[in-house]
Amino acid sequence: MRASSTTLLAILLVSAILGGCLGGGNFVYSKGKVVKPGSEVVYPFKGPVTLNMDVSGNGPFTLLVVSSDGSKEIFKRTNVTRVKEKVELPEGSWKVIIRNEGESSLVLDISLRGE
Repeated sequence: MRASSTTLLAILLVSAILGGCLGGGNFVYSKGKVVKPGSEVVYPFKGPVTLNMDVSGNGPFTLLVVSSDGSKEIFKRTNVTRVKEKVELPEGSWKVIIRNEGESSLVLDISLRGE
């Protein structure tokens, strides 16, 4: 009986995590994400939503929030090692872009949450 309870608990935990990440939950969490020099990572979000961003790295990076087609920019920080901000995303599709414009690999801790 103990093994089946543990299995059920594990299934519920995995379901909750996947529901937040895959079900349009507007949530990203990544610890130790490596971004190579000259590369970027992109995370899509749907508005309207309040986006809480907490991103830190072991070197400078650029963080942008732009419309899905890139025509509108609503947030930009360059040459920073930490961003902890709230941004109101209007209706539509948006992208959070984190760029490593340096010459060495960057290790990032990323928490992006839509509320």
